[in-house]
Amino acid sequence: MSFLKGLLVGLTFTSPVMAFENAKVLPTGVRNLNIRSVNTNIAQKTDTRGHPQPLAKPLAQDLTFRKIARSEENLAAKQLEAFLMTQGMTMSDMVGTFTADLRGHIGVAAGILSYGFSDKLTFAVAAPYYRAATSVEVGFRKNDAGQRFLDALASPENNNQASAVEAGLKLNNAVGRLNDKLRDNGYRPLEDWHDEGLGDLTLAGKYQIFRRADVALATTGGVVLPTGRIDDPDILNDVAFGDGQYDLFTQLAADEPVMGAVIANQFAKYTVQLPGSRPTRMATEDEVIEVETGDTSFKLCDKLDAGFSLLFQPPQGFVAGIGYTYFRKYGDIYRDIPSAVKTKLQAGTDQMAHNGEAQLGYSTLPLYQRGAFAVPLEMKLTFTKQLASQNMPISDLAQLDFNLFF
Repeated sequence: MSFLKGLLVGLTFTSPVMAFENAKVLPTGVRNLNIRSVNTNIAQKTDTRGHPQPLAKPLAQDLTFRKIARSEENLAAKQLEAFLMTQGMTMSDMVGTFTADLRGHIGVAAGILSYGFSDKLTFAVAAPYYRAATSVEVGFRKNDAGQRFLDALASPENNNQASAVEAGLKLNNAVGRLNDKLRDNGYRPLEDWHDEGLGDLTLAGKYQIFRRADVALATTGGVVLPTGRIDDPDILNDVAFGDGQYDLFTQLAADEPVMGAVIANQFAKYTVQLPGSRPTRMATEDEVIEVETGDTSFKLCDKLDAGFSLLFQPPQGFVAGIGYTYFRKYGDIYRDIPSAVKTKLQAGTDQMAHNGEAQLGYSTLPLYQRGAFAVPLEMKLTFTKQLASQNMPISDLAQLDFNLFF
């Protein structure tokens, strides 16, 4: 069941990189407090070919006689196999399928404090706070083979009415037996989950390399600190608030005028995720519940973000823009664990997404600079629509930024 982890790790994010990155820095001694709110709901993900599928698809597992036998005593398992042979059935036959629905909601409120150290250099610290919840519903649908098995047990020729009743109760309580098996192996049963807490802190410095009129070029570098809670290997549907290792990143952004009040912004960002270690369930394709927990050494592979946007910024203070971003994360690497476990952990970790974005906002900065408004502030609403992706949760984002300069 720890296959859910591969999906929900993809839900972890700090402050998303938006298309509207720019090359601006703060004047010397000026501070900026940005209160950022990001919200998303998730019910689907994309596979390796980019096709949407329910987030709960890995839970839709077939139940076979062989899987039932694993939870029985050795003698009972052999008796089951012998009875199936007399009925022309095998241990590989399915008796039904688990059904499931899994949905998630993530809300992040981040405080980002920036300071203009000089007219060329700005420092910033960002602290995200998560509120996350997942809801899960699991059911079981018996098939014709399962009913034929029960009918055969209860038939006069076999005269196993008591066994039929017992087997029927077990099939009808398949979900309860699944949760019992999870508890027996140290997992929390499948149920709704929610939590909140601090995410990974980001420290950054931004240096403006060049500026002339409205043309500017700036580079940003920083580190992401592993202050957020990582996922619990014993809770199948939780959401991590951090990756569990340090990240280093660098970014280059450029601004240039197009015509009138329209400005073009471009940026490219590269993130190096440093090696780390954490406790992990040693699940394989063949067994996902009856597995031990062990420390794993890993390298979450590097990430690339790039984007382009057009912003309309007339002197009245209104802001409107459209943009595009590209995201790519290369496949993760796990070391010093059995190859079957490594194959499962690394599967689906190579990710890609294309996003379209739109922004509306208002700034009092032009009025403040003319002495017509007492407080310099900005309010911006940004919506991100995922256009295409691979191995990613389908998570459109709504982001609200409130900026105060002082």
